[in-house]
Amino acid sequence: MIVLRRLLSIFGVPARSYPKDYWPSVVILLKENQVLSPEDILSRAQASWGAHAPVEAIGKLKDSASYIFRSGGLIFSVNFGAGRYCVEGREHLEVLQRAWDEHTSWMSIDMPNETNDHLYKTKALGSSYQLLLVFAFKSWSANCTGVYFPAESVTIPNFGELAGSIQWCRKNGLNLEFLK
Repeated sequence: MIVLRRLLSIFGVPARSYPKDYWPSVVILLKENQVLSPEDILSRAQASWGAHAPVEAIGKLKDSASYIFRSGGLIFSVNFGAGRYCVEGREHLEVLQRAWDEHTSWMSIDMPNETNDHLYKTKALGSSYQLLLVFAFKSWSANCTGVYFPAESVTIPNFGELAGSIQWCRKNGLNLEFLK
């Protein structure tokens, strides 16, 4: 595997690449639909991303539960879905699949003005996910069945605290290198 990665790098092919239209996204799978007021969402956004620059609400998508925020040069979106979040296939472990089976709605936290491919190449992907996870940590509760990273196709089930759930996955062999 190491030889293959070296050969790919010699020819200018990155060891990991993403489709051009993927952006950092963290999807929280929810047992019950969660409706937050715009004021609650802004307050959570300010607590998550306002340490270095003010957080400004710059829009809400018409007739939807999608909110757009700016903090410094970064753009974030927070989106709510009243139905199941759809992906193809099933998880390879029952403990991971349970997060999908038990959810009925979802919330995503995204950086839609960035691409995973660019962030990976500039070694900024992990820090981008960490920014999104701050909002996820502030939203985590017993109502969450798990968290999903669409570009990575990785599900982390809820084992109580989000940090503990991430640690469990690392200890049990899930590849979470993208979070570094």
